[in-house]
Amino acid sequence: MAHLVITIGCEYGAKGNQIGRRVAEDLGIKFYDRETVDEIIKEVGIPKDIMEKVEQGVTIAGKGAEGDTRGAFSKYADLTERAIHVQKTIIRKLADRESCVIIGRSADYILKEQKPILRVFIYAPDEVRIENVMKSHNLSADDARLLIEEKDKRYHKRHLALTGANRGDRHNRDMLIDSSLLGPDGTAALIEEVARKVFNS
Repeated sequence: MAHLVITIGCEYGAKGNQIGRRVAEDLGIKFYDRETVDEIIKEVGIPKDIMEKVEQGVTIAGKGAEGDTRGAFSKYADLTERAIHVQKTIIRKLADRESCVIIGRSADYILKEQKPILRVFIYAPDEVRIENVMKSHNLSADDARLLIEEKDKRYHKRHLALTGANRGDRHNRDMLIDSSLLGPDGTAALIEEVARKVFNS
């Protein structure tokens, strides 16, 4: 089988995680969601609270900012740059190591030089996203809308911090899919069909 790397970015509430997991299962390849990548980042020494601050666009000064020794990361003037470097390195290593589906974490941009690759972005109309979040989190429509707005802002900040680019830039995506059109299973099947053609598998 060819070395398959599929990145899936998605709007919150568009069921991207569910779709990505289905694609990985059907194709028999590894699945890395945001939580899995975050756990790996934590294991190599970047605490979760640091990554959360990076996502919020906060610059975090490290001990070395005043000239102290910073060990293996001595070339970084602050922990923000260190955290970004670690995340990019982990994403690239996962993609190099084995066939996989990677959800979020700006993997589409980080792996833009990877060949071959299939970069997908999944979205849905706001009313569909709200309904999905209401069901998955047992929230009112107003609370679901507020949660979606909060997540959208956070994801945009994270992507900007990592890439310096707008999260909505279509040039780093090969497929843009409205998941409400075919539903999660139909969307997964479409991605799999395209992946088999791209990777000749």
